Amino acid sequence: DRRNVYRYIKEGLNLGDYDRVAIAPIEIWVHPDSSDKGMQANNIKAISDQLRQVMVSTLEPDYPVVNQVGKKTIGVRLAITGIKLKKKKGGFLSYMPIGMAVAAVQDDTISRTTLSDAVIEADLVDGQTGERIAALVDQNMAAELSGQSHDWDEIEKILEFYAKRFKKRLDASR
Repeated sequence: DRRNVYRYIKEGLNLGDYDRVAIAPIEIWVHPDSSDKGMQANNIKAISDQLRQVMVSTLEPDYPVVNQVGKKTIGVRLAITGIKLKKKKGGFLSYMPIGMAVAAVQDDTISRTTLSDAVIEADLVDGQTGERIAALVDQNMAAELSGQSHDWDEIEKILEFYAKRFKKRLDASR
């Protein structure tokens, strides 16, 4: 029901068969054509953890998020792909030693980079069999926002939208 969004749902899927969710760490993939290709590993992990927490906060306590897949568990794999990063221009102080020290103290990659492209991909699998039960590709940021500057908060809001929608569908199938 949204442009540039593609989904697959296994025929006969009954979400009522599941009562737990296992969410893998969210993968972040920078596009090879990105003008800024680098992000520090600790910043990628911080972004991944922050985005994962959006999902956890929405689903719990009704659907406990567990660390391992198993019976009655949906495994969720998420990726933010095709990311094109742009560095925000720093002020005069960012080139001075004190500016560099302040920037190093802050978690600067998140605040100093913007996005001009990104695709959200999700894969849901049965926790017992590993069989794909649903998939989603949302190309809205890539299709509609390409070339403009946006921030990580927008991806967070999109994931929150999908988490709420997922929870609503789980509730409806009970």
